[in-house]
Amino acid sequence: MRHFIKADHDAPASTPLLQAESANCITKSGECFKKISPFLMVCGAGLIFSTQAVLSKLMPIPPGQYVVTESALNIPLCLVICFYSGVDVSPLSIRENRTWFWARVVFGGVASGGKILVVRNMDIGDATAIIFSAPIWAGCLARIILKEKYTIINVFATAFGLIGIVLVTKPGVLFPEKDGGGDSSVPWACATLGVSVIAAVSYVCVRGAGQTVHPMKFVLYTACVELVCGFVTNPIMGQSLVLPPCDWVRVALVLCGMGATLANVLIVRGLSLENSGPASLMRNWDIVYAYIFQIVFFKITPDWISLFGAGLIVCTALLQGIDKLFNISCGIEF
Repeated sequence: MRHFIKADHDAPASTPLLQAESANCITKSGECFKKISPFLMVCGAGLIFSTQAVLSKLMPIPPGQYVVTESALNIPLCLVICFYSGVDVSPLSIRENRTWFWARVVFGGVASGGKILVVRNMDIGDATAIIFSAPIWAGCLARIILKEKYTIINVFATAFGLIGIVLVTKPGVLFPEKDGGGDSSVPWACATLGVSVIAAVSYVCVRGAGQTVHPMKFVLYTACVELVCGFVTNPIMGQSLVLPPCDWVRVALVLCGMGATLANVLIVRGLSLENSGPASLMRNWDIVYAYIFQIVFFKITPDWISLFGAGLIVCTALLQGIDKLFNISCGIEF
């Protein structure tokens, strides 16, 4: 009996220790999740954007009309969210980091509209692979403009990414026609690369603005710029705005507008919480989504050269993500 009584007296003494260990584990888990949450946000945004690209390619409407319709649906949804969140959307309310904010809005809107145009004129997998080489340029520009860290791992990731772009685009100078090379796709490949660089500038601008600007302001004004771009490019390309021909297209456009709002919130929030290079590199998983969707929906199987090039670009995300977690670069910076 004495033995059991002693055990009962000892139990309360050990309880605080167990509670402390449990609390410590919970704290560490929370810190780990907080560290990777920006990357999860960016990956989620990438999945939404890839789905939008597939829908835009399936819709029997001109790309300019898609841009106008999607942004026109995106704007009122953003206004409703801002109203219920108590966010002041007036341009005069932006008092800090105005230059970064407006630069992000302009470059982000142009890149978003340009992406739809190039995806409609190239294979969705190849176009996505080039577009989401943007983190390569984002890391370099962030080092030059924001003085962010640029480690030895960033250098290797940039080199892999550039080689991957060449393999995906397959310029005729390097690849024979039997391997998919040629000059016919070079103009659109160059246009896609231009969209990628513009997107990289917008990533850096988000990081430059930091957390002083509410994400919904970025999303709202970016949609406004995208709407203007759509109205400008429609007459230039000889296109006209007409009502979508069937019900499923109208439903898909509404879903794309809602998805654009959610994806932009995720990408802006994720980039504002993490360095431009590593966070934006996670969007390279869009390439994986795009090739899967290309095979499933368009029955186009990419050749091994394109897949290898896309794999190199995806490796940039893995390499820099691992460096972020384990600091394998050992602090070697440039």
